[in-house]
Amino acid sequence: MAPLGKSRALVFHYLLEEHARRTPGKPCLVMRERVLSYADVEDAANRWARGLAAHGIGKGDRVLLMIPSGIDHVMIWLGLCKLGALMVPVNEAYMGSMLRHQVNDSGAAFAIVWERHLPVWSALDGALPGLATIAVYPNASPGQIADAGWTYLSAADLPSADGSAMPPAVEYFDPMAVFYTSGTSGPSKGVLYGYAQAHATAALTASLCEPSDVFYMFLPMFHVGLSNIFGIVVIAGATMAIREKFSASEFWPDVRRYHATFTILLSTMPNFLLAQPPRADDHNHPLRKLIVIPLPTELETFKSRFGGAVTTWYNMTEVSMPLRPDGFRLANGTSCGRPRPGIFARIVDANDEATPQGETGELVLRADDPWEFCLGYWRNPEKTVEAWRNQWLHTGDAFRVDEHGDYYFMDRLKDVIRRRGENISSFEVEAEVEAHPAVLECAAVAVPSLFGEDEILLVATLKPGAALTPAGLHGHLSERLPAYMVPQFIELRQDELPKTPTGKIMKATLREAGTAGAWAFEDKTGGRPTAATGRKSP
Repeated sequence: MAPLGKSRALVFHYLLEEHARRTPGKPCLVMRERVLSYADVEDAANRWARGLAAHGIGKGDRVLLMIPSGIDHVMIWLGLCKLGALMVPVNEAYMGSMLRHQVNDSGAAFAIVWERHLPVWSALDGALPGLATIAVYPNASPGQIADAGWTYLSAADLPSADGSAMPPAVEYFDPMAVFYTSGTSGPSKGVLYGYAQAHATAALTASLCEPSDVFYMFLPMFHVGLSNIFGIVVIAGATMAIREKFSASEFWPDVRRYHATFTILLSTMPNFLLAQPPRADDHNHPLRKLIVIPLPTELETFKSRFGGAVTTWYNMTEVSMPLRPDGFRLANGTSCGRPRPGIFARIVDANDEATPQGETGELVLRADDPWEFCLGYWRNPEKTVEAWRNQWLHTGDAFRVDEHGDYYFMDRLKDVIRRRGENISSFEVEAEVEAHPAVLECAAVAVPSLFGEDEILLVATLKPGAALTPAGLHGHLSERLPAYMVPQFIELRQDELPKTPTGKIMKATLREAGTAGAWAFEDKTGGRPTAATGRKSP
């Protein structure tokens, strides 16, 4: 088929083909000593596509991918795109019931699995009835293969020797991948992610990227970060430097090694960079542009120490970067910015009625152009209808909008704390805690109260060498927060808080752990425990 003109502009692998024709020698992907030009990437993607096709993979087929982030991960994804097959990336930490759910829900018959992960797959022998073939990355050795009913291949043998151009197989409105999101009220849902959505997510940021830029990428590739960052790079004709995962100690050495000029920092990553010992050359590096999500309380300290222009955005897997500032001109305070062109946003109450200006409610969204949001939840029409009720995409995030039209993230709706008749944003509590010079990162979560509603448990990690007591932090917060927002329980740690692979603190884990190890503020109840899982105040 001859793709529509719009597809040529919106589908990443068609853009790759054009760059390979116009600037074949331009570096596209770099990882350690390995450098691939645009022509190299195009050739490798074609060889992967032809090799996978020889094993029966075609348009609409799902292929599970559980291998490390890196150049090969990108190549396999692009090869699948050229066939119109759907990549189903799997979190490398998955095992047991979580792995079983994703494999079976996807309906995939073919998987590419890192040899190190084979034991967790073998443990599910007999529980994955639809899986027929596992290609072991990079090679399948007899000693590692269990006596299972699957056909085993070596992934290194999959690429074809023929790197000639593949015939077009997709349009911009076709699905590209299935990304599984974390389940909060049940098993994780597969988001059917399309080519037009991927392009819409990357396009505005790509306008801030020049062909001369090198984007430093270390986000896990089993999330939308792969298509988002590669999209920014391929739209701009720039270069992507890859590290398998974020490292605070190796961040600046990598920036200098790759001459990286652009990157993205998520969650507590800026705090961990600030916690590194100061150096005389902290300002001497090529990094000039940063995306920081969310904006940290110590943003000005970060910029003063390291330099660089900063922007931010709001996004989730189901949408396409709907809120952003105007380039690197940040809006007021910690605002996510305003709706980008073509996006309609509202703040609504539980009945989907618009809230008064300044009041907190749920952010709901629409896109003017078709196909810019996800194509629904894979094999889950009930959740699709629920998310799009009243013809608005419900984000599940609490926001407010100010008189200037700037949008502020307040919390995940499920993380809002109800205490003393007030709804409390854990995000606002955490911002005040992280402003303390001794705190590296923190999370505020609800724990059950014996008196109804919630109490607040604050778990924080201290900076190396910092000295702070729970009572000292409680007193500090009492001077800066309304009384109903000051945590009743405080736990201080030296170790990093548990996180998802994308760097988000796992609040569910902290809630489940409860207050058994926490300090409790002695209140007027005479030292009675004020949380159902708490202990008496000292």
